[in-house]
Amino acid sequence: MKVSPTLFGLAFAALLATTPAAHAADPAANDKPTAQFLFLGSYHMGNPGRDVFNTKADDVLDAKRQREIEQVADLIRRYHPTKILVEEDPADQAKLDEHFAASCKGTRPLTRNEVEQLGFRIACKEKLPGVIAMDWNDLGPIKDEDSVDYLKAIERNHQQAQRAEDMRIGTAVHAEDQQTLDKGTVRDMLARLNSPAWLTANAHSYFRISQYGTPTDAAGVNWLMLWSGRNLMMFNNIVRNTEPGDRVLVICGAGHGNLMRQLATDSGVYEVQDTERWLREGGR
Repeated sequence: MKVSPTLFGLAFAALLATTPAAHAADPAANDKPTAQFLFLGSYHMGNPGRDVFNTKADDVLDAKRQREIEQVADLIRRYHPTKILVEEDPADQAKLDEHFAASCKGTRPLTRNEVEQLGFRIACKEKLPGVIAMDWNDLGPIKDEDSVDYLKAIERNHQQAQRAEDMRIGTAVHAEDQQTLDKGTVRDMLARLNSPAWLTANAHSYFRISQYGTPTDAAGVNWLMLWSGRNLMMFNNIVRNTEPGDRVLVICGAGHGNLMRQLATDSGVYEVQDTERWLREGGR
């Protein structure tokens, strides 16, 4: 059903008319964070190759990388998370629990995946009962996959030059990512992926996607709505698993970092932690 602007305006006006009054009448009702939120954006250590730009991770099971991951785990452990949420499908929670239990007992080695290398490792050391799956990756209300295929829209609307420039920018950022990982440590890479400069560049890349298409062929905007909706669904899964007093640690692909931190801030549920601070030696 198409909602008329008048009806939407009336509903929004009603919300504005009631919510502030309720808060003003009861100062104790003002939103105050009841939990802590730490987002650790990671590169995909197992090289699944599903992104536009894919960092080529060397073998994280190599002894050198294992020492570096241990260092990161020890740094993040100082946060003392009470819940760790990871980028896995909630439908696979039982399997995740089984693998976690076996890995903690030492009967199953950790795989080349940040969910296990970071999530399992930290949860085991903190003696948590497990990690919680919070991913969501569906079309939701979007029924036509072609409506979000911005690559086809680029061809239809002759935006190849714009795409080439966007790819040039993205390639330059990705090259710095790759160089950071190749020449540095896992901590160096995670510090970069959680830095304000990287997050700003990442946000700009999503805005550029929204420009593909036209007002009547808005595949780029549609795709961005899908991406934003995915992040909101994931965030809602985090909130549903949060209780007052929790210290939530979210381990997820770095590309989710902007929206996840913004949603956590806007929700009023969380006090958002500075990830860079927790990745620094002595940075508590």
